[in-house]
Amino acid sequence: MKKTFLIISLFFIIISTTSCSSNDVKEISGTLVFNEVGDHSFNINAENIEATITIAGPNKGETVVFKNVPLFRTADYTAKIGVKTPATQKNELLNNLVVMYEAKEGNIIKNDMPSLADSGYVKIDWKGIY
Repeated sequence: MKKTFLIISLFFIIISTTSCSSNDVKEISGTLVFNEVGDHSFNINAENIEATITIAGPNKGETVVFKNVPLFRTADYTAKIGVKTPATQKNELLNNLVVMYEAKEGNIIKNDMPSLADSGYVKIDWKGIY
């Protein structure tokens, strides 16, 4: 009787410890789009992040695409839309306040009518492991 009870107890202990542990690696992905004028800060809570970054400049400006860009969980990223410089406007993506990528404005609209102007965008398609 003691031997049967011991075998059954040992069986339940083994089953409960192995069935409850989960070491599944999950791949997650997402898309971030920023198209409103201003500063937009974010970070991504994942590991091994790889992204495709598309930046379009204001007023139908240049569009640049960067593929296979590594991003990091510990970094704070900022997308700046409508950054004014003395000569032009541009859109930027910053990593911990350091400019990574930028796109300059086009020459279609050169007046101060923000309601008619296109602000451009910063788009980040990413995937990583959680």
